[in-house]
Amino acid sequence: MTTRKEKIKKLIIIGVLLSVCLVLISIYKTPTKKETSINTIESPAGIATLFVNEIKYEGKIQNETSVYEFMSQLREDGKINFKEKEYPGMGKFIEEINGLKNNGERNWIYYVNDKKAEVGVSNYKINKGDIVSWKYEK
Repeated sequence: MTTRKEKIKKLIIIGVLLSVCLVLISIYKTPTKKETSINTIESPAGIATLFVNEIKYEGKIQNETSVYEFMSQLREDGKINFKEKEYPGMGKFIEEINGLKNNGERNWIYYVNDKKAEVGVSNYKINKGDIVSWKYEK
């Protein structure tokens, strides 16, 4: 048989457990500052960065902007100059940037976030925060 003191003890324990559960649920469902800042990152326009031989250029991009489109925008803004050639089925190939031409020994190679790109400039879509670097290499 359960005494009155035992019943009160059980009710107190159940009350404490329910309170702890409610606190945990409210903490879990409350957005953190980090989650809130993600919403601002997902805005339609972002900033992309382009380096050409360590000279930095920045510009706004929209969703689904290719490296080529971003470079064309920078060219229209008078920030860089480049020449390209289109190869059917492969896309655009950059032959010259700011007066420095590919010459057989050295060519313009682009990197995204310090990794050598695996697709052509007209096919790679820049993600917000990407850093595109052009290096004149052997």
